[in-house]
Amino acid sequence: MFDPFIASRAVHFASSLVVGGVAIFSALIVQSINKTSFPERYQEQLMLAALALAVLSGATWLLFLAARIAQSSVSAVIDDGTAWSVLTETQFGRVWEIRLLVAILLFCVGLVGPGLKRRGWLRSLQAALAVLFVGMLAWSGHAAGATGFGGLLHFGGDTLHLITAAAWVGGLAPLLLFIAPRLRNSEPPLADCYRVLRRFSTLAAWSVVVLAASGALNTWFMTNGLQSFLGTDYGSLVLVKIALLIAMLGFGTANRYWLTPRLLPTDGSTKEDTRALRLLCASVSVEIAMGLVVVGVVAILGQLPPPEHMHHMD
Repeated sequence: MFDPFIASRAVHFASSLVVGGVAIFSALIVQSINKTSFPERYQEQLMLAALALAVLSGATWLLFLAARIAQSSVSAVIDDGTAWSVLTETQFGRVWEIRLLVAILLFCVGLVGPGLKRRGWLRSLQAALAVLFVGMLAWSGHAAGATGFGGLLHFGGDTLHLITAAAWVGGLAPLLLFIAPRLRNSEPPLADCYRVLRRFSTLAAWSVVVLAASGALNTWFMTNGLQSFLGTDYGSLVLVKIALLIAMLGFGTANRYWLTPRLLPTDGSTKEDTRALRLLCASVSVEIAMGLVVVGVVAILGQLPPPEHMHHMD
């Protein structure tokens, strides 16, 4: 059954990951190569569109949360001030306000022209703001309510999990926008596509390592040392998420070791280059689709009672 509350969370998480992915991709992947204005222009547009969607879905998420707390309709919580109370008197609302300020700063940086954006410090500022924007999502999850050293470790793991997810999963969208134009014309150069794919696959490999470690840590805390993992809805969804990420990793491995080497600058057939690039675009598109499903699973997980909490209640 469609749940608008979970849907708004999923859209917000997905758009936030893209915001972080575009900024990290711009700062770490394409900064040192010869860029053309075509893919860079579209990456900036993607950043602004994802940022606008994140703000809109974040506001929708807040309204649905207020309606759920008051067990009323969205229009009712707006009229009676419940939504305003959630915004100004809860941790969720205060974090939302800070993230809105960060989003405004990101929007201002995104409006700066491509000429100024080539300055390294401005790209670094954009990346830092985007990482902050994504990382603060941890305050909206189960880890935000944990206490003590274990709680701090749990929160730190959740934050790191979100940031590395943005670098890999969120970075797939700008990667596709960079390499896809090559199918229609001669820009960007094939050599640049090869270098970008190699650099991104290295970043993705490190992200997977951190994602696996932080994900295992979060699952440990959420399931009471895995005692409440199997046989629960939470544990089953985590297994679905792991399976999807392993499938994405399989596509990424094929991209790195099979398709990307076929883009090495040679005097070979242009047809073969185009075919390899077309397969790469299709593979990255499939990864993006699976990443969206993972985000949907995460949105559902955030609304399930943690098995660790249920264990204590028993």
